[in-house]
Amino acid sequence: MKSTAGNASENMYELRYRLESQNDGTDMTDRIEQMLRAYGTCLLGSGVYVVSGVNMPDHSTLMGMGDCTKIILKEDISSGYAVRMGSFCCVKNLSVLGSRAPIALPDTVGERHGILFAGTATTKDWMGPDLKLNAILEGCRISGFTGGGLTCVDTGYYVRASLTASNCHIINCGAGINISHFSEYHEFTNMLCSENLYGCINNGGNNVFVNCGFNANRTAFVIDNAEGQSCNNSHGSAIGCTFNHSGDNKGIGIMILGAKNGYVFSGCQMFYSKIILENAEGITFNAMNFSKNMEISVKGGGLILFTDSVFSKRPTSVSVTDNSLVKFINCFTREGEEIKAQMGISS
Repeated sequence: MKSTAGNASENMYELRYRLESQNDGTDMTDRIEQMLRAYGTCLLGSGVYVVSGVNMPDHSTLMGMGDCTKIILKEDISSGYAVRMGSFCCVKNLSVLGSRAPIALPDTVGERHGILFAGTATTKDWMGPDLKLNAILEGCRISGFTGGGLTCVDTGYYVRASLTASNCHIINCGAGINISHFSEYHEFTNMLCSENLYGCINNGGNNVFVNCGFNANRTAFVIDNAEGQSCNNSHGSAIGCTFNHSGDNKGIGIMILGAKNGYVFSGCQMFYSKIILENAEGITFNAMNFSKNMEISVKGGGLILFTDSVFSKRPTSVSVTDNSLVKFINCFTREGEEIKAQMGISS
């Protein structure tokens, strides 16, 4: 006969850190935090968990049972977050909601955030007294927040002050992913950010996106250092990503303002979305697949490269102002017509 002692022991241990929903609107914040402090882990069963802002202690894990586990930020909280991660924290396999129903997208990014990874880094004290280290977000659905579905604020320039996020869907937020100017070395894989005001605001440096989708947002992907907020912005990459159908097919797919340290887009697709670059340099678009109605605008800045890329048709509009270093190298239409820097340029 098979012994059940081991299974019984495991089940008893699981019950110690498992929390069940009352499904009655009770604020569960304190109970979740108590369990995280006591066991370092809190497993949420199926159901709804209303919170006023869970603060995870360092080295703790908050996990659910997939989309049947729903954390909802109380709707009377005008600014805050559903979950704030500390160092070496992990959040996985649950839904994080700012509202029970879809919200009207704000005109600007607001102050209600889903997952918050925040420190206190500044330009003068770049590591900050509250340096956050190596957190993980995995397998979550996040929606209904006026701020970032996932927000990284002032985590610092240190290589280990990083968040690794993968396999999440972020929809109906002010920004799918929102990264401040003083947050670096974050890694994003298989993230789908759709139907947000911004798919991603990536204002920090050394942030990498692989196989991510920024589709059907009003604006897909932004790097904004127009006012010189950060001396260490940009210099990251987006590989195998999609920037499609922005703003009802008339919006911006990629907008880069004041980025001086370069950025690489490689193996990506952009359909029915525009590119706007202002006072940027060292920006490379390599092995890209562009749709037939591409509009490209470059103002000021330095070297901008389009290399080894395919355009469905000749770009509808290529506007270059105050920049003699915009280059198209080995770029062709699907019919084999070569795209050149002088082709269709207005100034």
